[in-house]
Amino acid sequence: MLPRILALFQSRLRAHLGGGGPPLGALVAHGALTAGACLILRDQLSPYAYALLTLTLAAGLLCTSLLGEFGSLLRDDPAGEWARSLPATELEQRLARSLAVLVMVALLTAGCVLPALLFSPPSLDLAARASLAAAMLAQALLLSAGLLALQSALGERAEGALVAVQSALVALAAAGTMAALRLGAWLRTLELEGTPWPRWLDAAPPAWFAGWVGVAPDAADLPPTHLVGALAALAVALLCALPAAPAPRGRPTATLAARLLEPLRRAAARFWVRSSERGAFDLVFAGLPLERDFVLRTYPMIGIPLAFLLIGARAESGAEREGLLTLLLFTPAAYLPVLLAQLPATATPRARWLLDCAPIGRAALRGGALKAVAVRFLVPLHALLAALAVALGEGTLAARLAPAGALVSLLALRLLYPRIVSAPPLSTAAEDLAVNHDWMGLVLTLVVVLVLVSVAATALVTTFPRALAFTAALIALEMALDRRRPSPRAAHEKSE
Repeated sequence: MLPRILALFQSRLRAHLGGGGPPLGALVAHGALTAGACLILRDQLSPYAYALLTLTLAAGLLCTSLLGEFGSLLRDDPAGEWARSLPATELEQRLARSLAVLVMVALLTAGCVLPALLFSPPSLDLAARASLAAAMLAQALLLSAGLLALQSALGERAEGALVAVQSALVALAAAGTMAALRLGAWLRTLELEGTPWPRWLDAAPPAWFAGWVGVAPDAADLPPTHLVGALAALAVALLCALPAAPAPRGRPTATLAARLLEPLRRAAARFWVRSSERGAFDLVFAGLPLERDFVLRTYPMIGIPLAFLLIGARAESGAEREGLLTLLLFTPAAYLPVLLAQLPATATPRARWLLDCAPIGRAALRGGALKAVAVRFLVPLHALLAALAVALGEGTLAARLAPAGALVSLLALRLLYPRIVSAPPLSTAAEDLAVNHDWMGLVLTLVVVLVLVSVAATALVTTFPRALAFTAALIALEMALDRRRPSPRAAHEKSE
């Protein structure tokens, strides 16, 4: 029995990892953020305060990963069809799948555990550090079980509600992670007499598990440690008991968003999209939002800019809020790598022959696809952000900078598409999708450039005439790039 379970476990783990090694990109990102926060804030923190800080960071980073890049870990079983054909019992199948999920969750958590232990303050002895590692792993299992139960309950019955809930969770996780420095300043005063204890922290898992490491303040009303341990054990049982999500059902093609964007689609098809690009444009515009894996992996990431809005809504200074909203309007392109990496994913990869046999070159296919992404995703995203800026009382700022921000995202889309998308759109099964993490340096450079552009816009684009000139320059640059002719060899090259 055990050899069969281990063989099934290894196959599922390789499938979740895409046939490669550990998720180094996520581990490095998690480790860098955690190490930076620990090095800055660990001084003068009590064991409980330090544990609360690191557990909060770990919870936010894990939820962001499990609702984004690694969302399929809790939804899909990429090796399930092959495993079910093997001579193994249902119990062996379920144990192998559960073990693979547990190991993946532990791998993602390790990116936070190692720097938290390495840079812990001297007040944590060996036993406290071991308790911190156990607390971070137990919290990860509890959060993963909760997310799995949520997706099992809503995935096929109310997918729209699932996406909305996931987006809200991503927003809260990102806001909590970005607010870690402010949390650290408050944690330094936690042991002082008279420091207020927020009542909402009584319901936060990081506050529960921090009690394994140190003594919580007297004002806190937290569950006992043995009850928290029982919840963690129940989470493991839940991860083992819950089945994989059912196979996706057919979905209606005439969605509300498609109907609302139909006038914009027609205008783009008439005035912007070339005749050779029309087929790819229509295919991606209509088909991509109907791909369940694509929707559940990418749509919740809208929660990251919403997290900036949550912070911006609390800014008291008008200049501070204006600067944050300007940053928000110019940096949605940082979301594009996640979206573009999932662009080839489809539930019907056998229909790829339609693209392979199309009498168009790779340049036309890429041009139509990126224009469809711009119309179907970038325009609604920037419109939503502009509307939220107006709701926060910054309508003038939105009118001045929102069009320029959308054009900056479009230019970033042209830069990123050929470097990230490795296959034709809607051509590859989700479980066979190979995500190239070598573009991390490119993405970091892009983020720095976008921040610099937003800072320059805040300082220089202060009037409507300047905004019109800036927008006109961006339009001219986009038109020049769109008209640039590919080389004769690329013009006749077929899509792979």
